Amino acid sequence: MVLMSWWLALILLAIAAAAVFFFRRPKATASSLAVAHSGRMTSLPSFRKAMRTHLMTTVAFLAVIAITGLSTLAGISRPAWVETVNPEKKLRDVMLCLDVSGSMLGYDADLVEAYQELVDRFDGERIGMTVFNSTAVSAFPLTDDYDMVQNYLEEAEEGFRTWGSEGTDYSWSTSPPNIGGSSLIGDGLVSCVDNFDRQDEERSRSIIFATDNMLAGDPLFELDEATDIAVDSKVRVYSLSPPSVLTNPQTKELKSVSDRTGGKQFDMGSSSTIDRIVAEIQSQEAENTPGRSYTIVHDMPAVPLGIAVVGLAGVFVLAWRTKS
Repeated sequence: MVLMSWWLALILLAIAAAAVFFFRRPKATASSLAVAHSGRMTSLPSFRKAMRTHLMTTVAFLAVIAITGLSTLAGISRPAWVETVNPEKKLRDVMLCLDVSGSMLGYDADLVEAYQELVDRFDGERIGMTVFNSTAVSAFPLTDDYDMVQNYLEEAEEGFRTWGSEGTDYSWSTSPPNIGGSSLIGDGLVSCVDNFDRQDEERSRSIIFATDNMLAGDPLFELDEATDIAVDSKVRVYSLSPPSVLTNPQTKELKSVSDRTGGKQFDMGSSSTIDRIVAEIQSQEAENTPGRSYTIVHDMPAVPLGIAVVGLAGVFVLAWRTKS
């Protein structure tokens, strides 16, 4: 929180100090008149109690005046909360695209854990998730509700670790009996591209494509065809492969897909993978997102002015008590 017009409070404070200095000079008083045996009166318990009460009331009176004055000055100074809005962050979409075929089940729990780390590092991007095998299923649509995303990913990770190689709900839902084959990579990538919404908006769109690229069946779209669709849709593909398949032809093909779309190939075995993916998306994608940062000022005078109003009421009450 900042004070937007703090200089106004200083001016008013200086004026008040000058007024006190010029108008509260001590006046000449008549000579004091001595009173005999006044010590007897001041030693009375009732007198001392009255003096203590008067002192406490005066101190409270001065404290309330000070709080009221400071609150009034704070309210006049225009307290505000300043928010910097970055349109680049608001216009970036990231789709988590996960292969849940049999050859990937041993890696999927770790990949979902990596997805959780990615979400922790993002700031303002919309996140979605699609899983695929012989067909694709949207786990959740693009959203900026990071709490929901993290809760979902935590449950998904637990599911993969619990079921292990036996499969998960994803394995069954993405492998309907009427569709032959499994791990249809090209079809999965096309489905992930299709799950981006707001096609009429100029948004930055990225896919984090986690797969071993071990095709087992006849897809509707070959991976090259799916890559062409991603390029036409201006979607960058950042492929993420298990460490055991880093040097095989399937991974080399994934690298070609990433390069063609403007993305990069990563392996989940590297300790710096998460940092590199986030840095890559937030830096390169920002260059392709229009808009400049702008500042929004939210005025928040209610609290100090509310205190000032209550304090003013207290001043009147204590002034009446002090007078009486």
